[in-house]
Amino acid sequence: MKELFLRLMKTEFVKFCITGGLGLFTDAAVFHIMKRLLHADESRFLLFIIPVFGYTAAVTQNYIVNHLWTFKAETAAKKVSTELFFKFFLVSLFALAPRYLVYKEVLDYFGSSEWLYPDIANLCGIIAGTVVNFFGSKFLVFRFGKDEVR
Repeated sequence: MKELFLRLMKTEFVKFCITGGLGLFTDAAVFHIMKRLLHADESRFLLFIIPVFGYTAAVTQNYIVNHLWTFKAETAAKKVSTELFFKFFLVSLFALAPRYLVYKEVLDYFGSSEWLYPDIANLCGIIAGTVVNFFGSKFLVFRFGKDEVR
């Protein structure tokens, strides 16, 4: 187990985190821009809807980068595909649960009265979803059986 952890830390996990960092930036930027454009600070409803747009942009970006770079050894003979994107998207949807739970808890704790609190809550939620996303991606999306082309 320790060897697996160390190997992941040196290769795919680090790449996944870098990719996730890019996704985090995309997600947070879309969230922040939409929050400002829609004046969502005054609407708790909008504060719970807007993250979906940043999330969708980040998931799409992350699938492509993870396919072409992070899990390149596993996907070298596979093209970016709708099938794998769908699996990646399902894993990401599953990871949305801890993301929203943490987002809601942090937002409930700090409130939304200060302009930065919703952004902090959003970032905390993104980080919580990263763990679920990595293991789901590694073991469910980009892992192929012996009979499949690698």
